[in-house]
Amino acid sequence: MLLETPAYIQAPVTYTCGTPHCAGRRDLMQPNMMKNRMNGKGIVALLERADVGALSTIGEDGYPYSAPVNFVYTDGKVYIHGRRVGEKIGNLERDPRVCFTVWERTGYEDCGTAACDTATVYESVIIRGKARIVEDVDLRRRVLLAMVANLVPDKTVIEDSKIPPAAVYRIEAESVTGKYHRPTAGNNVRRI
Repeated sequence: MLLETPAYIQAPVTYTCGTPHCAGRRDLMQPNMMKNRMNGKGIVALLERADVGALSTIGEDGYPYSAPVNFVYTDGKVYIHGRRVGEKIGNLERDPRVCFTVWERTGYEDCGTAACDTATVYESVIIRGKARIVEDVDLRRRVLLAMVANLVPDKTVIEDSKIPPAAVYRIEAESVTGKYHRPTAGNNVRRI
């Protein structure tokens, strides 16, 4: 079941990377993003289907740091979890700005006979925003149970002792974009 589409997905799509140096410049967006951008329902559907994404943070040394994370999309928000220590958590405590990427690759399209005449068949969503820790114990429990239900549906109980050591973060989206490549009718697709 699709959740109600949040306002930040319904908002007009920004055609630039979202940084101040791009403000108002439509020409900086990839041509395929203009042509193959996902609508809000498509974005929500991918977020509900997927269970892992890449969370990029800003490291102490100023370099990007990206880590694969399990996540759940519930109540119109993306939530991630982890232990309360580590490089990812340290980065989030110093600077809450994140880029969260989810993708689903379903195959490769043969667009011609040459090796470079191949296109990936995929959908992807990129969320830029800030990760905020969830302090409310009841909300953390609900999010963790939703994550467990998504990842291992046959396990439905979380011991109360497991909740305090788990850090749960909500990503407060500032921009959300989605794009896809679907095969051209008649082209061969190598499913994976």
